[in-house]
Amino acid sequence: MIKKYLQKYWFNIIGILILCGVSFGVGWWTNEKTGDPNERLLQAAYQAISNESFFNSQSGQQLAYGAIRGMLNTINDPYSALIEPQAAQNLKNTFSGKTGVVGLYTTVVDKQVVISIVYPNGSAEQAGIRVGDILLAIDGKMLDQTMNSSETGLLMRGVPNTPVHLKIQRNGQVLEYDLVRKLQEFVTSRILPGGIGYISLIAFNQTATQQMKQALEAILVQKPAGLIWDLRNNEGGDMQAAQDILSYFIKEGLLFTAVMTHDRTVEFKAEGGAIAADIPLVVLIDKTTYSAAETCAAAVAETGRGKTIGQETYGKGVIQATMPLVDDAMLQMTVAKWLSPKGEWYHGHGVLPQISIGDASTGTDEILQKAIEVLQAK
Repeated sequence: MIKKYLQKYWFNIIGILILCGVSFGVGWWTNEKTGDPNERLLQAAYQAISNESFFNSQSGQQLAYGAIRGMLNTINDPYSALIEPQAAQNLKNTFSGKTGVVGLYTTVVDKQVVISIVYPNGSAEQAGIRVGDILLAIDGKMLDQTMNSSETGLLMRGVPNTPVHLKIQRNGQVLEYDLVRKLQEFVTSRILPGGIGYISLIAFNQTATQQMKQALEAILVQKPAGLIWDLRNNEGGDMQAAQDILSYFIKEGLLFTAVMTHDRTVEFKAEGGAIAADIPLVVLIDKTTYSAAETCAAAVAETGRGKTIGQETYGKGVIQATMPLVDDAMLQMTVAKWLSPKGEWYHGHGVLPQISIGDASTGTDEILQKAIEVLQAK
């Protein structure tokens, strides 16, 4: 699995970052003669600033965080981030499915944090927050140009049933909202008229994997005529979860490939146990279909397992990994790109649907209606 492989890969990087935090005097002579000159450069600058700068009022930790962010800013990776301890804990809770959310998703547009998804029935929707609003601050913390959507999302998450205060800009007006985090539900399912099963997934993680299996089993017991898998408003997530969930639908073969530095590759194949391999399948996608969700849409279409209907997806064809730093902080950066079963890289342009539906902002869910029509015609 790519997680285990990448964990081994990051050990050297973690060692370097820890080395940057040790006392400058320990092992100085040896390091001066044989160590990495770039490490010595970082240590020397840290010592000079922390001990001699007239204007420095920051703690050693703040200086170290600033140095890490400075390095990340030079690598041209929009998905890289230093995740401070509280946000790091929120990230761990997110992947275990035990986090409270306000029901929105953001992307960075022209160095502004813009709300791109407002989930139905969430605190944000109920409060009147809209797609296109600009997020300015979370619990009094102003969002600067170094913040990316990952950091922003983690700051909004926390223990279920706790409050969070958002400051938002809309058409030049600043609005403030007090929201309550709700335990996130990743899967919703039901039987539509005509005996068609419907299942929606909004993120990929360990909890979502189990919820998808349970929902699929409950639908299949009712012997539906077909199945609609809705990947709109899906923020992506764990590629291992994407492999697990795709394996419910696809019996065998390549699902996607991760390509890392130095052309190292890891192939993700169907794992067996396909409980929904034979039912007619349609996948719904649009511009709010991100990352791992795009991977799944491409796999379903290119393997011939089902049809994709809707609009072009977001176009995020890269994979991030996180690694622990000292003091419970974490480092996130892009470590690979993913390729579809046919070797396509959908980055900067999304996955095109096999059946395209134009502007679906008419008040009727035209994409869903078209999916029902396709399945009824089988």
